[in-house]
Amino acid sequence: MPAKTVKIVEIQQAERTAPVGFIGLPDIGLVGSIATTYLVTHLNAKEVCYLDSEDLPPVMVLHGGIPKESARIYDSPSAKMLIAETPVQASLLYGMIGATLEWFKSMGVSEVYSLGGMPVDNRADLDKPEVFVISSSAERREQIKSYGLNLMEEGVLTGPFAYTLRLAMKLGMVNTIVISQAYPDIPDPEASVAALEIVQKLGGPNVDLKPLMQMADQIKIKSKEILQKIKPEEEGEGFNLPLMYG
Repeated sequence: MPAKTVKIVEIQQAERTAPVGFIGLPDIGLVGSIATTYLVTHLNAKEVCYLDSEDLPPVMVLHGGIPKESARIYDSPSAKMLIAETPVQASLLYGMIGATLEWFKSMGVSEVYSLGGMPVDNRADLDKPEVFVISSSAERREQIKSYGLNLMEEGVLTGPFAYTLRLAMKLGMVNTIVISQAYPDIPDPEASVAALEIVQKLGGPNVDLKPLMQMADQIKIKSKEILQKIKPEEEGEGFNLPLMYG
């Protein structure tokens, strides 16, 4: 599927001070979106760009009453961050990643973190989600091993993770992928905390994760209550009910 054209529209000047970039896209448990949005807030990052395309769906988001494009780039002295707040079709997503990586490269970013989630059916029973790390850098892989982290050494990457990895390597940038176990169908801030903890161990931006963890605890309690309520109905009716949180 060919990538559709996406362009970066700069709304204010970004600084060439951050060697690290983040891509946070809607995915399993919204891990990447939650983690990157949290970084934007706690690094006091400023919005410097938005992504534009004739093929974008007619969607705008409101923040503080201000209309904004759903895919935006933020800048701070510690990191540059792409956040996308609404799902995007695959062909447009690849164009979005391509435009972002090229802009990151032009701004002096040397390493890009891709944050995301992987679904696990027994997520509510886990004391803490497990996190797996992949990196295009041999030096980074050795560091991951030395820290006792879960370096994924065998497997197959597909979709946006694979596309980001391939393009980053072509552009001469390091791509480190951090994937946390997550709820398949509800937002999972705890999985986002677990991913950000790994990023911090690898030398990424250091922010206070306690507020996000408090939110995670509330959602975990709520999800367990929902699971307990629907289990008897599943057994009695013979079908699975969707797990929702609201």
